Amino acid sequence: MTLFIVAIGVLGTASLQALSLKMAQAGQLRSQAVIAGLDLLERIEANNPAAVAGSYAPATFPTTITKDCAATLCLPSELATYDLVQVNTRLQAQLPGASATITVAGAGPFTYTIQIDWEERIAKGVGTTVDSGVTSNVGATGKTEKFSYTVSKMYPDRALVI
Repeated sequence: MTLFIVAIGVLGTASLQALSLKMAQAGQLRSQAVIAGLDLLERIEANNPAAVAGSYAPATFPTTITKDCAATLCLPSELATYDLVQVNTRLQAQLPGASATITVAGAGPFTYTIQIDWEERIAKGVGTTVDSGVTSNVGATGKTEKFSYTVSKMYPDRALVI
């Protein structure tokens, strides 16, 4: 009888450990989304001419850059494309099923709103093996849940500020 009670206790502890690991991973993904959103807001703030022109709110995210702005001098619109490609590349590497939407509103000051969406696996499917790689399609084999992080910031046109 004592062995049965100890076995139940050990199984309970193991399940709590598994839940703890799952919650830690979920927290890490949320932290990555927050960091990416704030990084993009800071890039927008640093490139005020492109922010005023709306260059940071494309209909679709660009996937390639024409100029490496880390190595050569770029125009504000080129820097905006460079920033968007950099952020999108990082999102795809760090968040499963990641996508981002950026909108701009206002005629000065301009309000940029960034929404980052991703998927997390909440249940493992039957016969599913654990994927330890950085990128995975969590929707293919188990139950998933979609998460979203939205952040916005207002930017004045610094050319008008005296």
